[in-house]
Amino acid sequence: MKRSSSAAIGLLLALLGAQSHADEADGVDTRPYISIGGSYVFEDATRDSEGGEGYWLGVGKSFNRFWGLEFSGFRNDFDASRAGGPEWQEQGAEVSALYYYARGESFAPYFSLGAGWVETEEQTSGADASSPFGAAGLGFFKSFALGSTDLGLRGDVRYRWLDADDIAGVSPFEEAVVRLGLVVPLGSRTAPTEAPVSAPAPAKASDADGDGVPDGRDTCPDTASGTTVDANGCPPPLPPATDFEPVSFPFDESGLTDYAKAILDRAAVRMRERLAATPNLLVQLSGHTDWIGTEGYNQALSERRAAAVRDYLVGKGVDGDRVRSFAYGETRPVDSNETEDGRARNRRVELQLSEG
Repeated sequence: MKRSSSAAIGLLLALLGAQSHADEADGVDTRPYISIGGSYVFEDATRDSEGGEGYWLGVGKSFNRFWGLEFSGFRNDFDASRAGGPEWQEQGAEVSALYYYARGESFAPYFSLGAGWVETEEQTSGADASSPFGAAGLGFFKSFALGSTDLGLRGDVRYRWLDADDIAGVSPFEEAVVRLGLVVPLGSRTAPTEAPVSAPAPAKASDADGDGVPDGRDTCPDTASGTTVDANGCPPPLPPATDFEPVSFPFDESGLTDYAKAILDRAAVRMRERLAATPNLLVQLSGHTDWIGTEGYNQALSERRAAAVRDYLVGKGVDGDRVRSFAYGETRPVDSNETEDGRARNRRVELQLSEG
């Protein structure tokens, strides 16, 4: 076995041994993976041959939301383009840095920058060369599930510069390489933490006016239906202008959950009371996201979230002419984006009353 193939296999085994269990960072899959597939090299005119067809095997790992490292070994064969013309064979190894510029949970486009070593042989004459090369390109990973197994597709195109001047009469090769293959992650994803199971609700005590306070401790037993009450069943003083619970959203969604609607139902009652009592008061809504995705996508997502909250409040009787919506994308986190809990708190719309 030639030196480049041995080096490639050694590098692959080293990375495989570095981590065999699942790991996640920034909400993206960072498990090590194996890739295998076919390739096609658009031949440099200096070869005077057909394009090269071959295969490759690689292993890689993402280290965070943006960066990953990959080692691969490859072989390509170039048939003669004419009778008696040259035929080429090459095999080599490459290490590449991957930069993921718009990473999602199932689709991850990337730029790549790599370098390696290749052994090239012109089989007709037997001339050969061992040469370094550099490569740059772009590609994508697309993950999916097949039953209980995680898999992925990936493709890329790269432009490489190969110095083969040990072969007489040959100038450096500049060639485009297209690769398509299958991705197999190693290990299983970290199982999400299950929410604790709630105990059955106790039987409800008698509540004649339906305000949620049992008759036994309701000091205002005839409260009108729909009125907000305190722990004693009486209407409390109007809350401070900023005393509203934020509305949270699932990842990459702008639709309201049942819990979010319950928050807004309560908020709409208080807003109508405050707006009726204070003519110059306005409702201000601010939409936010976590940092997964591009800045432009997150800005648009925060706008959709703020619009969903506005439409719901107006549907509940809040004066739409006195509602102002703002969107900040990922720029104003309230917690760390390094953890799932922190990202969940950042996916929100804040509600506030302020004087116009």
